[in-house]
Amino acid sequence: MNITDLIYEKRDGIASITINRPERRNALGDTTTQQIVAVCEDAAADAAVRVVSITGSGDEAFCSGGDLRDTFQRGASNTEQQWSDRIRQGPNVLAQLLQNMPKPVVASINGVAVGGGATIALACDLRIASDTARFCFPFVRIGITPEFGCSYLLQRTVGLGRANELLLLGDFVDAATAERYGLLNRVVPHAELFKTTQEVLARLASLPAAALGRIKTLQRFAQTADLSSTLEQEAVSLGASFISAEHRAAVNSFLSRKSSPY
Repeated sequence: MNITDLIYEKRDGIASITINRPERRNALGDTTTQQIVAVCEDAAADAAVRVVSITGSGDEAFCSGGDLRDTFQRGASNTEQQWSDRIRQGPNVLAQLLQNMPKPVVASINGVAVGGGATIALACDLRIASDTARFCFPFVRIGITPEFGCSYLLQRTVGLGRANELLLLGDFVDAATAERYGLLNRVVPHAELFKTTQEVLARLASLPAAALGRIKTLQRFAQTADLSSTLEQEAVSLGASFISAEHRAAVNSFLSRKSSPY
């Protein structure tokens, strides 16, 4: 696929994805979601990539959701089936890819995150935001329903009551409120966002990659599993971990006091 709406770079174990449509507040154009899917698939398959980051270009927007002028006007004559298929082939694929990728995905939220943009951030494993960021799930305002797994992810992140409030009213919340709701892991001054994000990415890239992947898999599994099933998955995962080369190297490093993870 021709990657025209993104900047995609790989360096030092970090795959960086920047939505690059600043003139449209980084809105998702007709093929932007498919382009994000393509680069995420590349990052997932690249053994040299240990962590993935997603951000928006400029200082105004992370992603302002679907581009009404582009996507909706072009699809004005679509049938119900065509719209459903479009969601299945774009947003649904990306949501599952971000959740199931065996590598941490960090959203660096540099401005407004609206609709699908807010949910793309929600599908990431960690969310770091500028103190100027704002969030909105305004689907109801334009007479549509959530996408990108928002119905599943939002209530599991902030609770059913907060999710209902955010979805049924469609109001904006600022970064401080989003952090209080549990939407964000960290809020930092806007000027410090890039530096803070890079520090987190570098730290993740330095940690045992297979262990990070197994932890992410366990976390996702436990969201819908009972305790006994989760305990069994932990046993299986630890069995694989204890015989891994990275575990042995980490233990040897700890015992030799060259470095310590504690």
